[in-house]
Amino acid sequence: MNLQKLVSLVTAITLLVCSGTSSASPETESNSKQPLPLEELRSFSEVFYYVKSTYVDEVDDKTLINAAIRGMVDSLDSHSRYLDPSAFANFTADNEGEYAGIGLSFNDHDNGIQISSIVPTGPADRAELTIGMVVSRINNIDIKQISTEDAYKLLYGKANSQLKLTILDDSKTKESSTKDYLLTREIIQLPSISHELLPGNVGYLAISQFTKKSPVEFIQAVNSMSSDGPLNKLIIDLRNNPGGVLESAIEISDLFIDSGILLTSAGRTVDANEIFRASSIAPYLNFDVVVMMNENSASSSEILAAALQDHQKATILGDISYGKGSIQSIIFLRRETGLKITTAKYYSPKGNRIQDIGIKPDVMFKTAGLENNQNSEVLNDLELLQAYQLLSKTSKK
Repeated sequence: MNLQKLVSLVTAITLLVCSGTSSASPETESNSKQPLPLEELRSFSEVFYYVKSTYVDEVDDKTLINAAIRGMVDSLDSHSRYLDPSAFANFTADNEGEYAGIGLSFNDHDNGIQISSIVPTGPADRAELTIGMVVSRINNIDIKQISTEDAYKLLYGKANSQLKLTILDDSKTKESSTKDYLLTREIIQLPSISHELLPGNVGYLAISQFTKKSPVEFIQAVNSMSSDGPLNKLIIDLRNNPGGVLESAIEISDLFIDSGILLTSAGRTVDANEIFRASSIAPYLNFDVVVMMNENSASSSEILAAALQDHQKATILGDISYGKGSIQSIIFLRRETGLKITTAKYYSPKGNRIQDIGIKPDVMFKTAGLENNQNSEVLNDLELLQAYQLLSKTSKK
């Protein structure tokens, strides 16, 4: 196809796609009526043509088009992105709190990848794989020849499908000393919350990320720690929590707040402008709470912390948080792909902006001189020990 025909074809397709968006909101329809930049479309067509015809290696049309889509979305902000089928499946798994795999994670290693954690009772655990083992091949593919991301993709698949891991008998031995393990993928549950009852009947919950199951896990954790006696002191650890499902953070904050605004969001469409209000239930209304945050606590973590801070339901301990105050919506596209795109910015109950600012703690981390005198190994974490000591001095009147 010559250049002129390609320009005409791309322009025609773009016009057809834009005019065929019948489900758009009034705001979107108004924007779509603006004249298309035909010169820029022609430039795109020209670049596409010359890459196809003159680049040193032949490039598939689909590859170029998908790259153009990714570039368009990536240019918006650091949180919007185009999700190809693999990325879309992984994103959905993270939000749902489950995926089909063998139940392990790993770190890079000179001879492949090294197992760093194993999900209890999962396929890897039942096959008696252990932390520290080095995987040199997955389905006969040399791990050293692919990226870490591609290695993770090989572990995922459909439930009941099989996967072969080649394990070095010893991380220091040569490649020839290996053992193959044949495992069957299954649905792996990913708990987002871990908990432990600390001395003095203080509950400790660490939320790794917010999934759709987090609110139920949170309540179950509190009930479990309350089984031996009443619980009214709680440490919520949000350190290094990157966020996740926004609604789950709102639901957990609602457990402590019985009235008022929990979160407001503002965007260009009607759906992006919302006010989230507390219900009247709030079973943990009278709990004394310390929330731990650091510079890697972001998004939904900041939503929970801001709600509890503004309503004076918790003391925030730690560092200024990351400052991700935007909401990404997931749009389902054709062929199991998706679009993760920023549609709104959110604000704390008092109307404070979080984007690029973060949550300022009430008390900064200060661990110098702290010493764990409690009969609890988890309190060897001095930041957690500071939270514990801070909570032990706090009581509601």
